[in-house]
Amino acid sequence: MPESLKMTVKNRFSSGLESGNLVVNSDPVHQAWCAIEQQRQINPNAEPSLYNEIQPENPIVIAFGTPPGSLQGQEGLVSSKDFAHFEFLCNKSNPVFCINEAAIKLFQSHYSDLLVLKNKLVENSKGKTPPLIIITGQSLGGSIATLFTLWLLEGLNLSKAKRPFCITFGSPLVGDEHLRKCVLEFSTWKYCFLHIISNQDHTPKIFMSQNTTGAYKPFGTFLLCSASGCACSEDPDFILEQFVTTNSHSAQTQDPNLGFPYGQILEDLKRKALCNVFKSIGGLRDPLEASIITQILAIGAVSPQSCMDIDNLVGKMKRHETKLLIQKMKNWDSDNKFNDVKIHMAYLEWYKKESKDKGYGYYDMYRKKEKPADVKVNEYKKKLMNYWEDSVTEIEDRPQLEEGAYLRLRWLYAGTTYRRMVEPLHIADYYKDGGENYQTEDGKRPKHFTLFEKLHQEKQEQEKKKKQETQKQEEKPESGPRKSKRKNVGSSLNDDSCFWARVEEALILLKNGGLTTDDKRKLKEFEDYVWIALKNYAVSPEIFLKKSSFMKWWNEYKGIVESSSSLSHFMKNGGPKEYEEGKFT
Repeated sequence: MPESLKMTVKNRFSSGLESGNLVVNSDPVHQAWCAIEQQRQINPNAEPSLYNEIQPENPIVIAFGTPPGSLQGQEGLVSSKDFAHFEFLCNKSNPVFCINEAAIKLFQSHYSDLLVLKNKLVENSKGKTPPLIIITGQSLGGSIATLFTLWLLEGLNLSKAKRPFCITFGSPLVGDEHLRKCVLEFSTWKYCFLHIISNQDHTPKIFMSQNTTGAYKPFGTFLLCSASGCACSEDPDFILEQFVTTNSHSAQTQDPNLGFPYGQILEDLKRKALCNVFKSIGGLRDPLEASIITQILAIGAVSPQSCMDIDNLVGKMKRHETKLLIQKMKNWDSDNKFNDVKIHMAYLEWYKKESKDKGYGYYDMYRKKEKPADVKVNEYKKKLMNYWEDSVTEIEDRPQLEEGAYLRLRWLYAGTTYRRMVEPLHIADYYKDGGENYQTEDGKRPKHFTLFEKLHQEKQEQEKKKKQETQKQEEKPESGPRKSKRKNVGSSLNDDSCFWARVEEALILLKNGGLTTDDKRKLKEFEDYVWIALKNYAVSPEIFLKKSSFMKWWNEYKGIVESSSSLSHFMKNGGPKEYEEGKFT
């Protein structure tokens, strides 16, 4: 381990105890438990319903119950291939996951009612002031609350709606490691789940037989409680460790359908002070170890007298904390790399300006590679391509949902700017080395450029539809390119990052001589393509610089093109100057 990381770990402490005390005193937790108690009092002699809407206004509180007998003999896991409604969680790395048999059967048997509830909550979230939604449940009702919250998250527009908050009490683990990884792909979803568990409650371990102990994996935040206190943890390995460790202390004869009295536990914890816990620790070596031991004693995992047990748990916890820290440092390193990307892009902007002043345009200046600055650009181009190729590989594996999922808007905009700036440099290298047919299936266009282009086009289609819907309400809909695009065309990049590949292919056709009918058709297609791009202000005026490859093509092609063509009229009658000034219409 690097020395700097050792020092960071040594001086770090685990905040689980402080977080636990904060959670215990929070309003949503007590609102959730009150909802569970109220649900039990609703028509107690009738057949219990799966859920009740306890509080219809902000916050909306939905409480799920546990039907009698639903926990018996169903500790097995069911593959996601065998049930519907949760396909949105799958991704390339985890195409299949497993959910507890009892939970998914209960969910599917009440699907119609749950769909009505989901649609109602989604509709409520579209108001001007979206309400907070608290979804809660005890025992297997907590498992259904967890599944329903995941399903609800898929339907909400989280850019406008508030994230729902799922709070469970004594809930069995609901799925396997693949489900946990699928949930973690949605960067904010894990913060929607709080699971409260007592070391005296056997129900959370009810599905964890000898055959399935290693199969189940937790996700979300767990508040682990004992008579001594409580602590929060998100570490799945540590949480599972507590499930196994405290299993022998649990009330094995407890009827899971009756429910454990978490209300009393919450009240006791609110009043309890842990200031005397440190007295029994002794001989602390660093802050991290101190905070870990305090948490272990608070949740009742071991007794203060069990020194060997404490040392073993502390060792495991420190290793878990170190892994988490390393991951956070990787994320921090990723942020630093993104800052380097901004610096490299700024250098390319400067290079673009310098090239324009020399009458070439940055594409042709780089293609010539006659000066030291061109070599530096090549270095930055490689670094940028490495960064974005890795970034796309990571993002592409995520589920294709709006929430964090397939692409954040900021990431797409940054990637589009990168594509328009850097792909022309890659094309310059490709054709300088004798390449042809860059855009065809047999060509060498990097996959991440193609993906960025596809995603950008999809985004444009979405915006176009919204714009058309808006213009239906207006008497004079806007036509042609936006004024801002005409105004800023002088500093713009080509919308089509493969523009220069098309120019190169057109030059190759002219270079071959003896144009065939098919060659003439391809040249006419390129001419039409350029004309449409000009009408939409989709190309940079740098293409008209005297030494540019486009002007080289035009000077050869103008003897072939019909004098009546729109592009010919544009080029011969001051069109390029009008275009650069944003006056061409």
